[in-house]
Amino acid sequence: MDEIEELLRADLWELGRRAFAIRAKLYGDVTTFISNMILNYTNVCVVGCSFCAFYRPPRHPEVYTYSVEEAVRRVLEVDARYGIRQVLVQGGVNPEIGIEYFEELFRRIKERAPHIAIHALSPLEVDYLSRRERMSYREVLERLKEAGMESMPGGGGEILVDEVRRLIAPRKIDAETWLRIMEEAHRLGIPSSATMMYGHVESLRDVALHMRKIAELQAKTGGFMAFIAWNFEPGTSELGKKIPYPKTSATLLRMVAVARIVFRDLIPHIQTGWLTTGPETAQLAMYFGADDFGGTLYEEKVLEWKRAEAPIDRREDVAKLIKSAGFRPAERDNLYRIIPGEEYRKT
Repeated sequence: MDEIEELLRADLWELGRRAFAIRAKLYGDVTTFISNMILNYTNVCVVGCSFCAFYRPPRHPEVYTYSVEEAVRRVLEVDARYGIRQVLVQGGVNPEIGIEYFEELFRRIKERAPHIAIHALSPLEVDYLSRRERMSYREVLERLKEAGMESMPGGGGEILVDEVRRLIAPRKIDAETWLRIMEEAHRLGIPSSATMMYGHVESLRDVALHMRKIAELQAKTGGFMAFIAWNFEPGTSELGKKIPYPKTSATLLRMVAVARIVFRDLIPHIQTGWLTTGPETAQLAMYFGADDFGGTLYEEKVLEWKRAEAPIDRREDVAKLIKSAGFRPAERDNLYRIIPGEEYRKT
């Protein structure tokens, strides 16, 4: 861990040089992306993280929950308009929603649009379902996989240090539980992303410990497909009142570069999400080790105000951003496999 912390304190340009050399050796000038939508199926949540401006407590006048029919309709409409390869299903911890909701939702999506991969739920939501249904994590994950869930996002990871988690999200699962659920998913053949939300109350040592824990689990399971670091965005959240300004773009570049170096032989892909720090920083991040640009994020609501600021509406917009930064865009699928013929002709 001391070595990771030293990297986090190292000269930014030297980090970039090392990370870009690794990226170029692995992927040349290709940067992948995916056409996807975000299905925020509910904003009701009883966890109440201080950094989240999206959630509403039960019975709040602004709460919503999509019925299965409405959720499927939205997915099919976005697919008909844009053509998508993935739907990311995520929302709040809503006490009114049980595992049958997700089983029906996943099955209906796969019946109507089998080409759309279901990238769904976080360890937090799996833990909630486990307790609600009185099932083991394995049983919950087996049922969700059987219904059509193909991979898991890394939501709820934040910083995998309990002292930090108690400050920003005291009712959220602890670091060990997050890691245990991810390990169970990987053992069942459900790959996932690993994430990190920085820029709030964490120290560089906390970031180093987070990366070490991710690396240790990956060495055991090999189930993480990508690592994604994103910046805390204050917005109108409770935590934003105490930390009103986000970290600069340079911090994201540092995190991306260190991740590429640390995870060089472990996690194949480093993603540069454009949503929190903007598309220009995401372009720069490709020179600091990132090889994936994320996706189109149709319908995303958690950071909707940030999405509205970015000139990205279609897959062609993503491809143009990648190409204008000097890289070759290639559309991928849910498992980071390049789609044949999609290196990328529609620019």
